[in-house]
Amino acid sequence: MITNYAANRITLFIGGSKTEIPNKFFIGKGSGADLVTQSKLISGADVQSLTEISYPSSAKISFQADWNSVEMSGIQLREFGLGSGTVSTGSIWSRTALPALNFDGTNELRIVENWEVLVQ
Repeated sequence: MITNYAANRITLFIGGSKTEIPNKFFIGKGSGADLVTQSKLISGADVQSLTEISYPSSAKISFQADWNSVEMSGIQLREFGLGSGTVSTGSIWSRTALPALNFDGTNELRIVENWEVLVQ
């Protein structure tokens, strides 16, 4: 789900007023519905810089971040979001809530989020 914050920033970027772009994925342990009005995760746990940005085809962009098993050890993942800033004050451009996933130190995590620009 794309947030209002993202829509605002994209508009300002196109108009030349802002240069901010999403450059990190945030993961968290907070539960709750995705709302377009959210500006940060409900309960952020960690942040990772993007490891890859790619353009699989025209009008599509793919964002990726990776965590190793040590970084994920002991985390119960319930939400993630693409954004900028820090885990506690970051401004999220998107948020996804999911059922709890427990990491016991033997699993790595890769998040890939794909966006497509549609013209109506």
